[in-house]
Amino acid sequence: MPTARDSERAAHPIQVVARRTGLSTYVLRAWEHRYNAVAPARSASGRRLYSDADVERLKLLQSATRAGRRIGEVAGLAREDLVQICLADSFFHASTPARPIPDSAPPEVDQHQRTCLEAIRQMNPFALEAALYNASVAVSVQVLLENVLCPLLHAIGHECRHGDMRISEEHMATAIIRSFLGTLKLNGRVPHHHELTLVVTTPAGQRHELGALMVAVTAANEGWNAIYLGADLPADEIAAAALRTGARAVAVSITYPDSNARLVSELRCLRQQIGFAVVLLVGGGAAGTYRRLLEEIGALRLESLIALRDALGKLSASS
Repeated sequence: MPTARDSERAAHPIQVVARRTGLSTYVLRAWEHRYNAVAPARSASGRRLYSDADVERLKLLQSATRAGRRIGEVAGLAREDLVQICLADSFFHASTPARPIPDSAPPEVDQHQRTCLEAIRQMNPFALEAALYNASVAVSVQVLLENVLCPLLHAIGHECRHGDMRISEEHMATAIIRSFLGTLKLNGRVPHHHELTLVVTTPAGQRHELGALMVAVTAANEGWNAIYLGADLPADEIAAAALRTGARAVAVSITYPDSNARLVSELRCLRQQIGFAVVLLVGGGAAGTYRRLLEEIGALRLESLIALRDALGKLSASS
């Protein structure tokens, strides 16, 4: 329930709250009187004034009731319990079984990775382009992303950190791989239907986009309408794109740093603006260090592209 501090910050009249939550003013009043769902403050003239916490709680309750729950069963729950319920309803209740992890990748993938890495060390963009193309012809998109490109990017990062690869070599490789992934994205499957829309980007301050691009390619290959927005995007712009396109989910990639107040604020803001009807997927090298935050805002942390494909499969089944 709202705290005294929330009440002091209350500023939203009921008409604004109705637009933000999708609930009618009649329902808002009924939930207040019958179920004590929220307790908005009052102005000097007696008008209801809702705090940000009130609005968030109403969005959670709206999401829970849309999933089939009765308002009387959820109105008295704590915020943390509501978050878990909404996350479960939007994702974990999907019936599609998880895909088995392949026992091993085709033996030639290691050679493809080595060929790409050697082309980077030789500062030869043409050889790198050729190596990536040959790999794309030899193996599936899934294997290419998970068993060639992911290890290649890890190897590039490792060599850069230890001084074994120059910054110029890393930048050349990044440019070629970015262009290659863009081509893969364009060549993805035709979406099954536009209800399966995924918005993909990186939050403000996150400029490394290759992970996000691989997410977009994976989603496109799974038959989703993957809308890639580029990198370094503020939360309000991400939310606007998701709401405008009717996205079922938003995926963001975070790679650095391990502790950043701005990133925390951006992710909180993003969740507040997209609501809990939109699934929030978060991956990338730094995602694990924000585990508590992601649990708090009801985001699903993805540790691999395999986990992403599992999540997309379950969301498809629940749509």
